[in-house]
Amino acid sequence: MSRASIVPPQVSIRCAAVLLLAAVLLGGCTSTASDAEAPPETLSALVSSYEARLAGDLEEGLPFRDDGYAYAVDLGNTMSAAVALGNRSLFDRAYGMVRAHFLRAGAKDPRARHTVLWRYKPGTTPDASGSKETGILADALWDAYERWGSDEYRRMAVKVLDAYLRHGYWEADRRFVIKNYYNYGTQTLSESTWVLNQMPHTVRKIACGTQDSSLFRHASAMAQFTEEAYLKKGFSREMYDKGIETVFDGTSGYYSPNGLVKLQSSLEIARALLPFDPAPAREVVEFIGERYPDVSPSYYYNPRSEEIAPLAKTSEQAYGLSEKALVLLLATRLSDSFGEAFLRDFVEREIVPDLQDRRDEMFSTFYFDVPLMLKAAERYLQPGEGPAPSGESECKL
Repeated sequence: MSRASIVPPQVSIRCAAVLLLAAVLLGGCTSTASDAEAPPETLSALVSSYEARLAGDLEEGLPFRDDGYAYAVDLGNTMSAAVALGNRSLFDRAYGMVRAHFLRAGAKDPRARHTVLWRYKPGTTPDASGSKETGILADALWDAYERWGSDEYRRMAVKVLDAYLRHGYWEADRRFVIKNYYNYGTQTLSESTWVLNQMPHTVRKIACGTQDSSLFRHASAMAQFTEEAYLKKGFSREMYDKGIETVFDGTSGYYSPNGLVKLQSSLEIARALLPFDPAPAREVVEFIGERYPDVSPSYYYNPRSEEIAPLAKTSEQAYGLSEKALVLLLATRLSDSFGEAFLRDFVEREIVPDLQDRRDEMFSTFYFDVPLMLKAAERYLQPGEGPAPSGESECKL
């Protein structure tokens, strides 16, 4: 559904957003929309409000979290949201901060060049890249190139994607595996491998745009590795260590510490697999829809019974804003499966109230959570605008 279809013909959507913004923030009712039309319009007003706040706060400087660090993933998410919103000034402001403090463009170590420092704090020595952070930057730059046509964004996207792939290695069975980070001091990759750091959708998207056969091979091999972590009901194992196979017979090397599977991790993994296999995304959205309001951020997988059950919930264990954003993003991408009624209900029931409740808050992960939500909301409100979602471009494998 486009925004134009949910307002009276004589009223532009931006005007409607301004009117509704007053209603949302002041508690009044200035819109002529019917009750059935209210959720998308209210969401549009909230998106405009949060977008203005995001841009205004970023003018004050780097967004530091409570631990004193600024995180590359926060700025990467902001860049990605800015592309979806068509806000180039916000994109360039966030990108400028990435270039100044996180992007290792001039590193003497060739394996570190164009990687992204995972977090930054003035006066501290850069310790390691983040493979996910590097991949997110490549993804945002490519989307920016597709939306605004800047050759500089395109060149940098390809360079940063190459740095992302340097975090990986080929398994004997031709799977391609991305490690978690590159240590700048020891000049080695991490021992650990988190499945959510695999971004085959991004590699495939840029392969589609460049028609690079090597990137196609990497994307397919990374997707194969990621698919093999799948459990059931949309959930995937968290980590991989091929050494486990030498200790326990019949194991695959995939595991979740203490049997814990995090909802956000599985949502991220499902998003990465969308161009290759939409089933995990469809199943995890169905899982959440069937259990509302009893949705937990963490679940336990019992390998004997193969059941997935929620952990005991506390007041601090809540199904969060970033997780809801990923659900909305996946459900929007699979709108043919879920339908407009499901999407509208999800927005009215879970998205709008959360955004309304938090509109006056500044929390430590604001620049992680809010950009994810703004991107998802914009994809829902304007499905036909902006660059194609990651990996969705039509091309031959």
